[in-house]
Amino acid sequence: MRLRALLVVALAALGLVVVMSPPKPAWACSCVGSTTEQDANADSTVVGTVSQVTDRAIRLNVESVEKGGAQVGNSLTLRVSPGEAACGYAFRLGTRYRVNSYGGATGVCAGIRELSSPAAATTPSVATAERTRAAGPPAWWIVGGVTVAVLAAAGLVVAARRRTGRGQP
Repeated sequence: MRLRALLVVALAALGLVVVMSPPKPAWACSCVGSTTEQDANADSTVVGTVSQVTDRAIRLNVESVEKGGAQVGNSLTLRVSPGEAACGYAFRLGTRYRVNSYGGATGVCAGIRELSSPAAATTPSVATAERTRAAGPPAWWIVGGVTVAVLAAAGLVVAARRRTGRGQP
């Protein structure tokens, strides 16, 4: 009987840790279609190097135009969501991409291909920083959960021994 009570409390403590731990990000973006379909459906397809990254847009220095009205040598600003969970893309400053866009916006499902990375290290984009922060619960949650479970089990053992000890003369 005591063993069952101990097991129930230990499981409840572990369950509490699971319920209280920070959630992982929900990925709401689901891409359908092949690269060929993405290219065919795009309003614009350009090759360019990222010259600016904000939390809502990027600016590309256009090197070539495969489709659309962009001009070689000009810069092109495209709206992009701040994270891949919202179908955005983690553009990196100074990196060269082939980018499809629809109505002045692009994202992970639009058809983006990285062509080359910059030689020197650059500042990561906002989307990359968000993905790093949302990677999962920190290790201290696991250690804290195990500690809570062990303390709960020890408390039950002590309580059970005291109860048994009181009944004896």
